[in-house]
Amino acid sequence: MVARSNWLLYCCIALFGLLLEGPVSVLADQSSGPKKPKKLKIETTYEPAACHKKNAKKSRKGDELSVIYSGAFYTDPDTVFDTNIGKPEPLKFTLGVGKVMPGWEEGLSKMCLGERRKLSIPGDLTFNGEAAIYEIELKSLKRKAPVASSPGKSEL
Repeated sequence: MVARSNWLLYCCIALFGLLLEGPVSVLADQSSGPKKPKKLKIETTYEPAACHKKNAKKSRKGDELSVIYSGAFYTDPDTVFDTNIGKPEPLKFTLGVGKVMPGWEEGLSKMCLGERRKLSIPGDLTFNGEAAIYEIELKSLKRKAPVASSPGKSEL
């Protein structure tokens, strides 16, 4: 009887060890956290029907944009560290002149009015070097007239 109970005990220990090995390796893989993006990822989360019209106005370099946004570090997407939601005015800036981080410059190009995007931005395209996730809605778009160059001056 003792031999049989020892055999049962060894089998249970072996089975428990096998079961434990799988979840432990899965937990070890998750402990390193989400892998930071190596390149800009642009996801359109909402696109108004007007965006699909032939002559839809889309953002480009030189346009004045007004946006509502929220941002979180890529490693902690549930904690918002930067937002203008709830503020009286959207953020206004000119696209393509370096007033916003490079990830925004690229990620907000060719965006139409009312469109929403989620940008997963690698650290080399942010101002602080940390990968971030931004959710952005384009509230207004003003097309600016191209700046005329002065005669005799080089564009270089």
